Amino acid sequence: MAQTLTNERSLLRRQESIEKELQLLKRMRIIEWSGAALFIIFGLIWKFFVESGTSAWLILGGGLLFLALGHEARRKESIQEHADTQSTRGTKEEMAHLLDNKLANDHFILNDLRLKVGREKCWIDHLVVAPSGMFVINTLNWSGKIIGDTSRQSHTWKIRATDGTLRPARNPVGRALRERRILCNWLKGTQLIWERVHPLVILASPDADIQVTNSEKRVFTPEQAVAFINDFCFEKPILSNEEVEKLASGLNEQQEQA
Repeated sequence: MAQTLTNERSLLRRQESIEKELQLLKRMRIIEWSGAALFIIFGLIWKFFVESGTSAWLILGGGLLFLALGHEARRKESIQEHADTQSTRGTKEEMAHLLDNKLANDHFILNDLRLKVGREKCWIDHLVVAPSGMFVINTLNWSGKIIGDTSRQSHTWKIRATDGTLRPARNPVGRALRERRILCNWLKGTQLIWERVHPLVILASPDADIQVTNSEKRVFTPEQAVAFINDFCFEKPILSNEEVEKLASGLNEQQEQA
């Protein structure tokens, strides 16, 4: 088993934030809908039995009804975002467990790594630090037929769902390359050269039909990514175990200070 230094936190915090928002919206829902109903009913009674014309109670009821409808739309969006966040978090945690279980104990794993170099910063889903080099991993749970090209010029991929709908998606290889560049800037002064820092995109959903051009050594399923990393174990190491641990600890420390 590998040595895991950090676990996923960003999506967990976002999930908890959405849950708090949903609790607030739930309380507001009761107040707004009840208040709107009471004001409108009282306003109608006032209009027909006390004084004709538009009642202030009706105006207040209409205002509360408008707020209630707006918050209801927001509540539906938050419920969907919570479900998406939970699904994405589960996918990344499964990938983290796979790396932890399938890599050797001289490999260090940092999940959800926040990295800041100068004015640039990024969040790396998983970073593997090994005697053979480093592996910058971007994990996605896209499902459907995924069509794209790994070249820098191809900024947009396409995802075709099972119902036939087509939606665009940003080329994830570009993100992985950017994270690799920021990491390499942090690594200046170490013995690790850029050529041994590998950007990997993981399409982790079992429902993903990967139709990506030039995907070799770029786009993987989770099992393929583990095999790719483990294949480097048969090559001559470029870092000692002490250097690997020092690099991993240094990255972990800079994250805690950021």
